[in-house]
Amino acid sequence: MKLAACNLSIIPLRSEASHRSEMVSQVLFGEYFEILKEQDDFVQIKMIDNGYEGWIQRHQFDIVSQGYVDNHLIVNTEGAVAKSGVKHIHLLHGTKIFNRKIVIGDEAYEIEGQLRIPSLDDFALKFPKLISYYTNSPYLWGGRSRHGIDCSGFSQVVYRHFGLDLPRDAWQQAEKGEVVNFCSEIMPGDLAFFDNTSGRITHVGIMIDHETIIHASARIRIDKMDSEGIFNGDLKKYTHKLRIVKRYF
Repeated sequence: MKLAACNLSIIPLRSEASHRSEMVSQVLFGEYFEILKEQDDFVQIKMIDNGYEGWIQRHQFDIVSQGYVDNHLIVNTEGAVAKSGVKHIHLLHGTKIFNRKIVIGDEAYEIEGQLRIPSLDDFALKFPKLISYYTNSPYLWGGRSRHGIDCSGFSQVVYRHFGLDLPRDAWQQAEKGEVVNFCSEIMPGDLAFFDNTSGRITHVGIMIDHETIIHASARIRIDKMDSEGIFNGDLKKYTHKLRIVKRYF
């Protein structure tokens, strides 16, 4: 197995080996992946933490010799910087950091800034702050940061803040957790999933309380939700049909 890690703050992960190809996700600094196939300007990779596959451009990563470590810190909302000589890489919230001193390829980085030990102990305190931090962030298909994020990327990064790793896509996330049978039983942090006319789960949001949801639809926004689905206050209509609510902690 040939292991590598991203050496930039965030890069696109594409469905095909082309700059014009769909961006299916993004890779953050220090995230490990296996190199599956190599072409002139692109390599096909498989993410170590969730098995997600896609193509990234050369020169946006480097080979790593040390093994993958599951225990980690994450960059807090205040951000951090990875420094190696004159090179400074600005790190985004949710970036996993295994140590304040890490090596990627020939570069030895020292991490300066706010790092967090992921834990559920402070969920009641930190969840409202994450809501404020991400609200009005623009929607971006495949995005994973405050500068552009999709629905499942949003639930994934919020859960990562509290030490819970979710799969990348909404339908994959819906396969985990325990079912919440009634809307009246919903608790803060539960995930609500929504399907399309074909019955395929295509959307996910995080419940703030039993009738309010935060989700990515054009932007990170807060709407009302009931047993029918999400009611968009701006459009004055239901925009997403509720399929199921799941609890993970």
